[in-house]
Amino acid sequence: MSLRMDKVNSEIKHKIADIIRKEVDDPHLGLVSITRVRTSSDLKESRIFFSVLDNNFARTEKILTSMKDFIRLMLGKKIRLKILPQLTFVPDDSIKYSVDIYKRIEEVRSVERRNKGDKGP
Repeated sequence: MSLRMDKVNSEIKHKIADIIRKEVDDPHLGLVSITRVRTSSDLKESRIFFSVLDNNFARTEKILTSMKDFIRLMLGKKIRLKILPQLTFVPDDSIKYSVDIYKRIEEVRSVERRNKGDKGP
């Protein structure tokens, strides 16, 4: 990916996160984090990857998808691009996956500590 596309993705990521935090008023929308953005090289489509604190990805995806035209309109007011991409919201469960892996590692460490304690000096 080119440096220019990296900058475009970063700018879209920050602007959309700001729009969701400040402009989207939905009581059912929990704490949403925009984890990454992938924009096509022709700037026609951006895939917006998100994570949510309550792990209710389906509800959050439905809300964000229903508001994507509003979010895109607000994005157009905050960013200057030759072509404003269409937005597609995609759940990103990589954070949940990382937490699950960490928990499993801690469980294994706990078992190993108990086993070492049972052997005595």
